[in-house]
Parts: sequence; structure tokens; C-alpha cells
Amino acid sequence: MSAEQPATGRGFLPGYNKIMSIDELRAPTLVTDQEGLLAMAQHLSHEPAFGIDTESNSLHAYQERVCLIQISSRTCDFVVDPFCFESLDALGSLFADNQIQKVFHAGDYDLACLKRDYGFSFLNLFDTMLAASSLGEPNIGLAALLEKYLGVFVDKKYQRADWGARPLKPEMLSYAQNDSHYLLDLRDALSEQLRNTEWYRIVLEDSQTLALNTPPQRNHEESIWQVKGANELKPPALSLLQALNHMRETLAEQADKPPFKILSDRALIEIAQTQPHYFQELTLLPSLSPGQTRRFGPEIMRTVEKWRKSPPSVETRRWKRISQAELRRRDQLLEWRKETGALLGLPSNIVLPKELVHTIASVPPADLEALREQMASSPTRYSRFGQEIYELIKRE
Repeated sequence: MSAEQPATGRGFLPGYNKIMSIDELRAPTLVTDQEGLLAMAQHLSHEPAFGIDTESNSLHAYQERVCLIQISSRTCDFVVDPFCFESLDALGSLFADNQIQKVFHAGDYDLACLKRDYGFSFLNLFDTMLAASSLGEPNIGLAALLEKYLGVFVDKKYQRADWGARPLKPEMLSYAQNDSHYLLDLRDALSEQLRNTEWYRIVLEDSQTLALNTPPQRNHEESIWQVKGANELKPPALSLLQALNHMRETLAEQADKPPFKILSDRALIEIAQTQPHYFQELTLLPSLSPGQTRRFGPEIMRTVEKWRKSPPSVETRRWKRISQAELRRRDQLLEWRKETGALLGLPSNIVLPKELVHTIASVPPADLEALREQMASSPTRYSRFGQEIYELIKRE
């Protein structure tokens, strides 16, 4: 795997402790046309690495989408407005280039959204959150790490902003730039601590697994089983919940808002449990505000009356049956990784990711070679812990 060597370039120096603000950064290049996209791609194609972040509008739209893509090289910051393009294939070829390292922080969500919206594939990844976890950092948020390792203070003021709104405010563009601008320097600082250790190799292996195995984010789906509290309802209330949830989904799609901004899960559960006969009963529910009652009350009551006349059958929840033997193996592996993590001063998921716990527990390896194949995505982790894990499973 090709990776740029740590450098003492922009921002990171031993003992570096200057407090910087995003106001000191040069304004990013806003990419809104094909000419700008191709120029950016040409620049990045000659870089050994670049940092990436995205902004989506999950808090403000019925169906979320990627609203900005921020990319930073050593010398340039770009903010791509994907709304301006029918195709971003020029980016896709860069993301799939194994000779260029892509640096993310907690990249699973960014990767899932980019794969969903554009079908991108990724090779040669470095995730700074995984690196920080491998150092036993107690706070692995980007802002905390930038302050500790680079002496940079960032404001998270626009973390919950509506990134789908246009035009974007200049200060929002500066905020977006900030999330990718320091990623290369942060990678360098963390890599310097991990270099020449097995944990550095594990970070690279886990980053590659993240790139390859993160599935595309699923589009929004209507399902009562996504309503918190649905599992506790009895069949009649569950049937009404399905009707109410469909009503909420319809209203949310019409308003292009997330369903929770129409009515909360708690409100749906309370209505399903009380099954009101009169409008006034809605005013007694603690989860419904007076404004919600006035705006949505008539539609709620129509939905309840329609349900009484013809209760819909409830969608079946598909459960994957897990044997007691597999559950015991999971518990053993989870307890082992917890104890091992405590001894090493590391989070348990760094010792053994949950995906590997499930893989090993579901099909117990017959021998060490079988376990090695199960852990093929992390040969360094197998070298360190394979014998211990095999002996643990063998005793089961």
C-alpha cells in the first residue's frame, strides 16, 4: 500500500502548539463546473495523498444526499458542490487509485454516502480515528485531536447546518474546508507515534477493510421496526403504529423533511397505545406539542378512524436465528477482547473488531489455518492474537 511519508509541513512540527482559527486559512476553491472539476482532478492526480470529508443533509431532508465534498492536498483546499454536476467520474478514478492515499476521519459514514450517491469505490485509505484509537486516545473526535496534536482550535458551529440549502454562506464554506484541511497533518502526527509498530500496520489493514467492506448507505425506507419502542407493543397497537408511521412518512416526503421533524417516535407510540376516539385526547399526550396537535391532529384522527374500520396486517420482522453455541462464542470473544484491551490500554474494538468477532463465532475455525483465512483482512492482528483466539475457541 502506497502512503506518503510523514512530513513536517503545513501546521505540524514537534512541539507545535499555536492556536489557529479557520479565519487564517486561505479561502477554498469552490468547484461548480466541469472545467474546475477537471483542473482539481489534474492537481490531485499528482499528489501522493489528500484528505476528504463530506457534508450531508440527513437532518433536513426526507432522503439525505451528499451536499458537499471537501478535498485537501498539501497546498490546495477544494469544496465540490455536487449539485452542479451530472457526473463526478473524475473523482471516482482518483478514489479508486491505489497509488494515492485517501485520508478520512471516521470515514465509514462518508464512504457509505459516497458509495450510495455515486457508486464510488475506494482503495488506499487511512482513517485518523482508527489511528487515534490505536494510540489509546480517550477522545477521538476530530476537534479534540486537532487541538491536542496540532494546536488547532476548530468551531463546530455548523455541524448540524442545512448543507442542502443554496446559496451557502461564506462562513459555512470555511467550516467545511476546515474538516479536510488538517487531515494530512493529523495523519502525519498520529503516524509518527505509531510508526514501526504493529498497530500502524493494523490501522492500515483496518482502513483498507473500511474502504472495501463499508456498504453503500441505504436509502430511506418505511418500516415500523425503525420506530423506537415498536418491539414493546401488543398486536393491536402495532397495527395502528403501522398506519400512523405510514401517515408520518407521507407527510415527511411531501414536506421534504426527516420523519422525526413531523412527529417523534415517542408520539407515534403514545398514539398507538391510547388509540384516541376524540381530538381532545391528543392534547393530553406529553409527546405532542400544541402546534403539532393543531397541524397534524385532524390527519392523525382520520388515520386512527380508518384503522378502526380496517386494521392493516403488520409487516413481518425478519429475525436471523443465532444458536446458543454461537452466542456463547460471541460472549467469550467479547470478554476476551475487553480484558485484552484493558491490559493494553486500548479500546476493545481495536483488539478485535466486532465484524471479526461475528465471523469467528458464527463458524468456529477447525484449525489455525482456518482462523488465518477468517482473519485474512488483518494478518498483523492474526499474528499477534491468532493463537490466543484459537485456544479460546477450541476450549468452547
